[in-house]
Amino acid sequence: FIMIALIFTSACGNKKVTPIITGIDTKSDALIIGLQSFNDSIVWASGTYSTLMKSTNAGDDWKVFTYPEIDSLQFRDVHPISDKEAIVLSAGEGKLSQIFYFHEESGWRKVFQMKNDQGFIDAVQFWENGQGLVYGDAIDSLAYILKTVDFGRSWTRIPTAPMANEGEGGFASSGSNILTDDEGKAWIATGANGSARVFYTEDYGRSWEVKNTPMMTGEFAGLTAIKKSNEKLWITGGDLAINDQQLENVYYSEDNGENWKSLPEHQTPGSFYGLAVTDYLENEFILVCGPKGTEIWLGDQQKWQTLSDEDIWTATFIDSRTALMAGRNGKMFKVELE
Repeated sequence: FIMIALIFTSACGNKKVTPIITGIDTKSDALIIGLQSFNDSIVWASGTYSTLMKSTNAGDDWKVFTYPEIDSLQFRDVHPISDKEAIVLSAGEGKLSQIFYFHEESGWRKVFQMKNDQGFIDAVQFWENGQGLVYGDAIDSLAYILKTVDFGRSWTRIPTAPMANEGEGGFASSGSNILTDDEGKAWIATGANGSARVFYTEDYGRSWEVKNTPMMTGEFAGLTAIKKSNEKLWITGGDLAINDQQLENVYYSEDNGENWKSLPEHQTPGSFYGLAVTDYLENEFILVCGPKGTEIWLGDQQKWQTLSDEDIWTATFIDSRTALMAGRNGKMFKVELE
């Protein structure tokens, strides 16, 4: 059952929160797709042309690394392991789907390469104890989920993954379709070929439940991102074949995916690839981005505000009031709530 609903939250005083957007020079022309912070200062990013980047000052300046053996890999996700280490995911068909362990001092080590020609991995995410998941497109009757228990040094396929629909997979468009939480909880957002579901585990991937969503479905449609704020799950996505009309494609659930509610209409057309959420001054702020632009839901004012019409694929909050978002041609922006 789907309802159009406002999120009623308490405002602190009468001051309205204003998002301030500032451009950042990344010194890269890559399409930036992976973006995740280690803390409120150290942030890692990744993208096309075998590009990996790190900032030590909350995204203001970036150091660029490249994989020395080939410059055409698409590093579509990155997960920080420490201030000097990261797991980097290369997406692509067959052998192009690879996972690397990177250390700023010792360099690159390939720790996984897809053996199935039809395989395609989409995103990587970790719990704090060194266990982590990688999700990819289905190559048989089981959802394709890899697991590590050693901070990404080795990976094995989960044999107890949920059954996959035919052609069910995900979108490697923002590194945001896996969400992890305390006590072994994780959610995976699926898409493609008529699927738009959420896989849920609460025991580090040993067993799974499947949640349906109201997101539109189709050959190139479904979920692109899933995040959590307070006790709400948030999802976005759309139909990647539609880019000239506004879609109903931002939903939240207050009961772990059993029921979903839609936010009021935003203005940006097409699908959203990236999603970032925060709780600031007792209100929720929801940032969504895609090829046609970026908007933010201002929880204190119960309305959407357009931030940019740039081609932006990915976003993350690095603290409760500061987000980074990035996309094509190395473009990156900082969004600060004031």
